[in-house]
Amino acid sequence: MDSLLRWAVLNTATANEDAPHDATRPVPQKLDPAVIDAILGKPASVQMTECMDSVEHPETPSAARAVALDDLEMLVENIDNASNVEPLGLWPRLGSLYGDADAGVRAGALWVSATAVQHNQRAQAAFSKHGLLPRVLRVLEDDADAGVRAKALLCVSAFVRANAAGLAEFIALDGLALLKRALEAATAQGLAAPAQRLLFLLGAVVDEALDEATPEELRPAQRLPAAIADLGFVDAAANAVLRFAGDDAAAAAVFGRAAAFLASLAGTDEGRQAVRASTLLRQAVDQARASDTRADPADVQALDDILN
Repeated sequence: MDSLLRWAVLNTATANEDAPHDATRPVPQKLDPAVIDAILGKPASVQMTECMDSVEHPETPSAARAVALDDLEMLVENIDNASNVEPLGLWPRLGSLYGDADAGVRAGALWVSATAVQHNQRAQAAFSKHGLLPRVLRVLEDDADAGVRAKALLCVSAFVRANAAGLAEFIALDGLALLKRALEAATAQGLAAPAQRLLFLLGAVVDEALDEATPEELRPAQRLPAAIADLGFVDAAANAVLRFAGDDAAAAAVFGRAAAFLASLAGTDEGRQAVRASTLLRQAVDQARASDTRADPADVQALDDILN
């Protein structure tokens, strides 16, 4: 009991009180910040800035630059960190990397951007403020590397989905026509993966426009499905189905995405008329019925029902 009382006195006495002196009690020392960092880790803001510094340093090897961008992408998965890209001044620096000579760096910067803007209004507003969408669109259309173009499409998708203001900016930049050209190019080159992603994005924005459960101010304009139909996306989707017809998984995936997109588009009068008027689509559905294909029979039937 005596030792317990002694401990209580030692630990409750103030600086002005005569607490008994304990020669064995250590004097508190200020910890070195480097030691604190080693124990707790550096603040996320410091790590983010250091990642970007490493990517931009002229002596950083290509592989290390890719690792730094991977680390930055993981950091901005946290919505608070993604919001801090703007106050840390990283958006212009990321945008400058979209044109880097290293394709891996271009792809990494676009991936970081896509992760940061997804479902994050503050990051979306900052991305728009710095004029980064037109630069991403140029990469999507012009970059020679398919992997970089894929990350550019991911960035566009993350920015425009569930973001009416972002979609409006995208449309004003003639983004829909660019998507059609991209789908046609992927079809002509036999690239099933980008065709599938493009069809998915188209279906997603049409679904958002028609989702009455979402407040109108947060939805794309209801005129959007008709505009998509008017631009010739029905035939572009039908051409993709015809191009990738076959019994492999890639062909089935393209057919499924095309079917979902066209079914959504047919949810409007204008869209249904465009779907029914497409002889290419009828040809694609007939071919799917007649051939040994791995397309989901439910997808084939859904399109057949719309056409009839």
